[in-house]
Amino acid sequence: MPIYVEISPLHRLVTIVARGTLTSDEVRGTAQKLAEARVRRFAKIVEVAGAHLDLAPADIAQFAQTLRGDPDKRGPIAFIVAADRGTFARQFAAATAHEGPVDIFHSLHAARSWVARIQQAGCQAAAGHATTQAATIEANLVSDPGRQGTMIRGTRHREFTTRELVS
Repeated sequence: MPIYVEISPLHRLVTIVARGTLTSDEVRGTAQKLAEARVRRFAKIVEVAGAHLDLAPADIAQFAQTLRGDPDKRGPIAFIVAADRGTFARQFAAATAHEGPVDIFHSLHAARSWVARIQQAGCQAAAGHATTQAATIEANLVSDPGRQGTMIRGTRHREFTTRELVS
């Protein structure tokens, strides 16, 4: 499973999980998928702790340029990397830090907390605190029926609809 992308319109969140050795085609396909979905404003959690990316700086610049195609302001990006890896994440963060919040973490919990703080601060600026707090609680209780997932392996893409978990 090289790359799994899940887009949640309800939570305005994109989750990307990469495993194994990734090719430039897979990274390019992921960038194209995000550009087509017009999710530049959404928060992104990119878990690459189990991935190995050997990309040239030119490939990283092209990846960033593809994502810039959408005129919206960029949402926060949280990279989760292994302690001994993360060159791609650090290079991407350095090249795009002026476009919006981006940070690197070693745990999913820390990344989610950081993204939630940024999203909540943005919501509080747009609405009253009580309304934002209620919306945040409700969003965490409601599954997103509009979630879409994509598996990317090389140049092949497989789309699927995620289902609500039944407990």
